[in-house]
Amino acid sequence: MKYWWVNHNKTWKHEIEGGYIWAPKLDAIGRTQYHWENMKRVKKGDILFSCYGSKIQCVGTIMREAYDDLRPGDFGDAGEAWDRDGWKVDVAFKELSAPLDHRIFWDELEPLLPEKYSPINYNKHPREGYLFEVPDAMAALIFGNLIIDQLS
Repeated sequence: MKYWWVNHNKTWKHEIEGGYIWAPKLDAIGRTQYHWENMKRVKKGDILFSCYGSKIQCVGTIMREAYDDLRPGDFGDAGEAWDRDGWKVDVAFKELSAPLDHRIFWDELEPLLPEKYSPINYNKHPREGYLFEVPDAMAALIFGNLIIDQLS
């Protein structure tokens, strides 16, 4: 089992309510992006930390591995900049009763961030990009803080 972090932006509401994540296969000039290619690496049963509004708002379980799917129509204008051909992954999301702000445990988190392709940048903000792999130790720290935060 692996852990993943998705940085939702304009489409978070559609994806959470629809039970999926979606990413285009190519950008406007025909190139792929590593964080979109990660869609093909997720496996059924993997865990997904869903970040929007600069906080972890949901935790999800991957229900189906990536499959070809056109850009969701409910994205509206938010998805016009992306290619129509993409990858979709079905996710069972659980919304947190209180969003978790990773900045409150930053000193513990920072040394656990991946050296390459981290979901969070040095300014403590979610990185530009979509789907990032999370090391086991980082996931354990997030889960530990989720439990503490949700019990408070």
